[in-house]
Amino acid sequence: MLFLALCLAGLAPGAATAWLLHKRHGWLTAALAGLGVTASLPCLLVVVMMVFPPLGLVVGVGSILAALRAYDAGRVWVATIWVVTALAALTCAGVAL
Repeated sequence: MLFLALCLAGLAPGAATAWLLHKRHGWLTAALAGLGVTASLPCLLVVVMMVFPPLGLVVGVGSILAALRAYDAGRVWVATIWVVTALAALTCAGVAL
């Protein structure tokens, strides 16, 4: 449930951008702007983790804990996604694995 809330929070800025732009610029331009805003958020997170490595460590450790919890619950695919997230975060933080 928390993962769904996190996904919706990541999509909210793109949806708000598209909704605010659709009256003035049309749906095509609004959809492209919303897609750009939505796609820029993960890229921004990666850049911030590279510039501020302690954030990468916190995200990496949190992802490892979430992966262990998902493996215990039997949700293998979700846990694997958390492991990939932890690997990316720890790589951005400069931790040699």
